[in-house]
Amino acid sequence: MTLFDYRTDQYDGNDKRLKQVSETPTFMYTMPLGTLPNGGYRVFFEETSLVGRGDRRLTFEECKIRAFERLAYHNITVHGLEEEEFCYIPMGGELPDQNQRVVAFGGSANMVHPSTGYQACRMIASARGVANTISNGIKSQLLPDVIAKQAHRQIWNKTNRLERDFQAFGGDFLMEQYVENLRGFFIAFFAIKQPIWSGFLAGYPGLPNNHHHDSWLSRLNFALSMFFQMPWSVRIAMILFSITHTIQYGPNTLLRSLTPSNLFGDGPEDVNIQLDSVLGDNEAKQEARSMISQFTPSAVKPGVISEIIEVP
Repeated sequence: MTLFDYRTDQYDGNDKRLKQVSETPTFMYTMPLGTLPNGGYRVFFEETSLVGRGDRRLTFEECKIRAFERLAYHNITVHGLEEEEFCYIPMGGELPDQNQRVVAFGGSANMVHPSTGYQACRMIASARGVANTISNGIKSQLLPDVIAKQAHRQIWNKTNRLERDFQAFGGDFLMEQYVENLRGFFIAFFAIKQPIWSGFLAGYPGLPNNHHHDSWLSRLNFALSMFFQMPWSVRIAMILFSITHTIQYGPNTLLRSLTPSNLFGDGPEDVNIQLDSVLGDNEAKQEARSMISQFTPSAVKPGVISEIIEVP
């Protein structure tokens, strides 16, 4: 399996295209799925933009083009497509208002990891606690508003929000970097101890190795471990971004997530916000719908009987 393939060798000699992919980077996931009777391979390929908005936002069509350009460079011939995946993951953003009666959960509660995009494991890890909170509240005949507030706090209490603030900083940093710095960043990331980086990928209470990230001291240790593994270009970029991020958002995000509570506190008890309704990236959704409707499989999954019936 290949993860975070940010190589751009396929564009050597094409300065215009190289500049484009360097400024709006994508990477490829590769996961072998098995072999075929004819000696070929079933492989899952996915070209992904890690975090992007504004000028860094890419279309699904551009990601598809880059995927085939990458495969062609590595002399990989695609003989057929079983299916195409169009995945649009909202990352970062505000948490739900904890004073509302409707209890948000999963994606609606913004449980998507703001640096990695992982969400399902975080949702599953929190499900029992939320269910028990609601069940106990009903058995105790608490008011619905009280039960809802307790359920919200179960998902996004102060400790969880501090961990998320640090993760959100990471996502914002990655979104600003060109491909060279992203390569350096992930070389440093995977150079630290496996339990530490794997704990960050999911990063939620109840998940493996989260103890490496659930306190200010553990997060500081993680940050420093990575920093000393980074190339100097990434270190400088990280320092400058940390300064501008703190100037823009104040000390109550990054600094609060990395320092004892007696310096900058540990945040409010509840999240109470008023935002205009945001529908997400409608252009991306429309593009995905259009490409899905136009796709015709050119290969059949092993073990699946073709639904094509020939009538003489």
